[in-house]
Amino acid sequence: MTDSVQAMATRYFRHRENPFLSELVRAARSGRHRGEDLSADDAAGALHLVPDVRHDLDRAEVTLIEAVLDRGWTWEQLGAEYGNRSKQAMQQHYRRRGGKRSWPGKERPPRAESPHRLTDEDLDPADVAKVREAISALLATAHDVAETHTVDGVWTAGEPILEEISTVGLDPLPRLEVACRTAAKAIEDMVVAGWERRDPGRSERCRQSWTVRLEDEIRDLASWLDREPQGRPLPRADRPVTVGTTTAERADHVEIAAEDVEQVREAISLTLARLEAHRAVVDQIIDELRRRQAELS
Repeated sequence: MTDSVQAMATRYFRHRENPFLSELVRAARSGRHRGEDLSADDAAGALHLVPDVRHDLDRAEVTLIEAVLDRGWTWEQLGAEYGNRSKQAMQQHYRRRGGKRSWPGKERPPRAESPHRLTDEDLDPADVAKVREAISALLATAHDVAETHTVDGVWTAGEPILEEISTVGLDPLPRLEVACRTAAKAIEDMVVAGWERRDPGRSERCRQSWTVRLEDEIRDLASWLDREPQGRPLPRADRPVTVGTTTAERADHVEIAAEDVEQVREAISLTLARLEAHRAVVDQIIDELRRRQAELS
């Protein structure tokens, strides 16, 4: 091949004549003698043959891959042999070439059950259903929040998907917080109940550890702070409280309307009772640690 197009192509193919390109050129020459130069029209004609040839080549590659896998090779073996690809890369290569088949993986020996993992037998189907419902609510709410946009700084969105969330009557982001807490609580309840079913009395034995008790109190207090005080008329700032005509925070004091006084007193009493209960547990832990400290003296 002496024409300029073929000479240039030969250089691109590492200074050797490429038989595949030669076949395309031969088909495009349409009966011309070998010594005749290849025109631009001839090269364009050869170019038009490429898509069909590429399709045939892809089908040939897919067929060969399938033949190898049908004879017992794994994706890992094939990938290492064919371009030093990983299993995932080899599978992607096969799919990109139009391959659609799949092969069952090698049978693996059954995994021994770990004593540190719960099994299906440990879980109450009712608890599992609650987790599924809570996660569905979380996904639906996340989608709802993601579709929300702002107009003049105000959140706007369609109706929430689940009635439990829509009745909360909150903006999208607080709704998402509610859904996250609900899902986390459902999962925690399912796991705790599962361990108790497998090992009755486990929860009580765990609470013999002061770290577990303190962790429970902190988590419970945090959950309560997120939920209860927000809707109660509690003074927030450390300022003197006076009875007046309106309920509002002033620069140097907190004013409580006369008609709200009894409600505020009740809210303060309930809050104090809750905090006292948590403090009692913390005081017990402090006493316990002091006894251990004294025993080491």
